[in-house]
Amino acid sequence: MHGQIAENGTNPWMAYIFKYNDKEVAELVCGGTLIHKQFVLSAAHCIERDQILAVRLGERSSSRYFAVTKAFRNKYFTTNNYSNDIGILRIRPQVKFNAVIRPICIITDLIKVPNVKTYKAAGWGRTENEKFSKVLKTIELNELNASECYNMLWVNVTESQICAGHPDGDTCAGDSGGPLIHPVYMHGSLRYVQLGIISFGSSLCSSPGVYTRISSFIDWILMVVDNYTVRSPPKIQYRVWPSGK
Repeated sequence: MHGQIAENGTNPWMAYIFKYNDKEVAELVCGGTLIHKQFVLSAAHCIERDQILAVRLGERSSSRYFAVTKAFRNKYFTTNNYSNDIGILRIRPQVKFNAVIRPICIITDLIKVPNVKTYKAAGWGRTENEKFSKVLKTIELNELNASECYNMLWVNVTESQICAGHPDGDTCAGDSGGPLIHPVYMHGSLRYVQLGIISFGSSLCSSPGVYTRISSFIDWILMVVDNYTVRSPPKIQYRVWPSGK
């Protein structure tokens, strides 16, 4: 990502999705966002069959590691135009929220989704000098209309996609699955909400990129979370009866 180094604690929802290579070294696969104590949101193309993934949450000095126990890729995802590029990872153990690990907000009422044209993206993807960044970076992006996107990227975006870019660069390889976020006033306070997922862009990372529009997949997200949350077994209470003769 051609952006700025993120300040510590400003992106507590960011998830570093990785796998271990043949040398047992952790290797970045994609970014993601914590949306629930058991689920991380990412891109469908980050999820491959038979791939063993893990997730790191929190700042490097106080990070926590989680195993991916189940992966969900939207069944309508296609690689020809990366439409429906959305996936969810179920992780364990259950996340305990704190100052540096907490979920991003997602607006489930479509009427309340803001009509904004500016976003902030974050990720550990490729930079000018590194294959992957050792620190989280962020960049401000501006939304482009369909004709602008086609002229610059030669891609026809769909209604379930967002085209956005920055004059000085864009998200890059390794940033996939990370968020497009925007501050919104909710319940009397300013909160960041996630509106998009980093999907794909040019190999040079110098032109606009395409992002999955989350509002098009709210029902799918809610279905996965509701149907696949691991419920705690009910606690059985025992009553001690007084002894009698």
